[in-house]
Amino acid sequence: MPRARDARARVRALFLACVVLATRGARASDAKADARGRALALERWARTPTRRWDAAAREEDATTAARVSESIRIVAEARGAGRGVATTRNVSAGELLAEVPLEKCLCAASARMDARLWRAIGASGASGDAILAAHVLREAFDAGSKSAYWPWLRLLPRDVDSTVGWNEDELSELSGSNVVVFTRAIKAQWRMEYDALDVPTLGEKFPDVFGGERAAHYTFDKFTWARFIIWSRAIDLSTESAEAPTIRVLVPLLDMANHAPGGKLRPEWDARSNAVKVYAASAFREHTELRFNYDTKPSQYFLLQYGFIPETNPAECVEATVRVSDHDSLRDAKEELLRLHGLDPKKRNFEWKPRSIDYDLLAATRVITMDEAEMSDATSLTLAVSGASVSAKNDARTKAVLLKSLASFLESYTTTLAEDNEYVARVDDESNDEPLPGKRKRFAVLLRMREKQILLASADALFKELPDEDQELVKSTCEEIFMNEFDACMTRANGTVFASYEKKTEEERVDESS
Repeated sequence: MPRARDARARVRALFLACVVLATRGARASDAKADARGRALALERWARTPTRRWDAAAREEDATTAARVSESIRIVAEARGAGRGVATTRNVSAGELLAEVPLEKCLCAASARMDARLWRAIGASGASGDAILAAHVLREAFDAGSKSAYWPWLRLLPRDVDSTVGWNEDELSELSGSNVVVFTRAIKAQWRMEYDALDVPTLGEKFPDVFGGERAAHYTFDKFTWARFIIWSRAIDLSTESAEAPTIRVLVPLLDMANHAPGGKLRPEWDARSNAVKVYAASAFREHTELRFNYDTKPSQYFLLQYGFIPETNPAECVEATVRVSDHDSLRDAKEELLRLHGLDPKKRNFEWKPRSIDYDLLAATRVITMDEAEMSDATSLTLAVSGASVSAKNDARTKAVLLKSLASFLESYTTTLAEDNEYVARVDDESNDEPLPGKRKRFAVLLRMREKQILLASADALFKELPDEDQELVKSTCEEIFMNEFDACMTRANGTVFASYEKKTEEERVDESS
């Protein structure tokens, strides 16, 4: 089978086009000066003492301020990522970079300190995230410039670049990707949270918070924005407390740190000082941007949660699921075997990887496709759960099922990889005077190209892992498990469908359909 074309250079060019256009406006000198001024204002605000929540019980030290090392500064325009945090000198591993008191953060505790808000929704049964979202909206839009948090809040992005904020036309560019399903699930969850708040009733009962003109601050669109801010910028910290083992908190300064897979910032909760402490987990050289590893996950989740795609991602993959057929007479035994060996598809996903086979996926599929004789043989069971070959027949069934999975993924996209390559070439063509597409379109193309490249590379790896079988065995396997799509099964088995998907342009697809 032909190996998938290496389109990395074009994908990188497309990504950089996203970065350049996203920051182009900020390159004007007046915009840069304004951005730097706001960044400095945030630093001054963080260092300015604020009244402690327990000040009334204190005879002294009634105020607190963030202790921010002079070795770090907010960067008004980090490379390709908007604002960031950078060093002004060499930083040693383990050095305390910032100590931010909870009074400077947004969290459940700060929501409780807003007596009017807490009276309205503290006992409403709303989720913790919904209450925190209402708190963010009250500070950002109701209090606005009068908010104690305003120097920080005014720097927050106003667009929801997560796919949760995309309209249906924009989301259609990702048709075929798992991220579409996840996006709709998150939208539905946030809608339920918002409806549970029942803003109209709150407006009637608590007009000083939710009523009259204030109701405009709590629309579903604004609630979506606040949930995005929380989801993309808040962190969960362990408190080692039995009553509240973790706290979810938005931390100024730390929330400005951009992502990098090797990011070396370590936030910790300090109960004694009632503050979030941020340490350097490794040494940093002078004038280095301090980045934070948001998580280890495929790029679809970065676009879903944060609204961007990492330039490089060691965890890149396409998640896959497999399951035992409801009509399989051995279903109960197979599901129990999968559960015992950590292969239960009801509790985990598997992966199509860019450069290797997920042997857990291979093992689970081997178990799922075992026949009665193989399930009754202890040696076969041991081989299957380890991903090793059980028999020639099991190899053929496993390969057919996995090729079907790959082909189904690829066929669900509305474009082929060849069409995406043509699109990128047009974008990169300097002689092309057509206006460049928007950032969301470009991120959609980038993600679907990455996923298609992974799927095609996985097909290539699968053909190498399970070489061509006897053609009579291939034919009998397709007749056995894919009787209703025999020809398609045979086309998948000889690799034709994958090669054509890689090369087929829109014009060729139109010709075929007509």
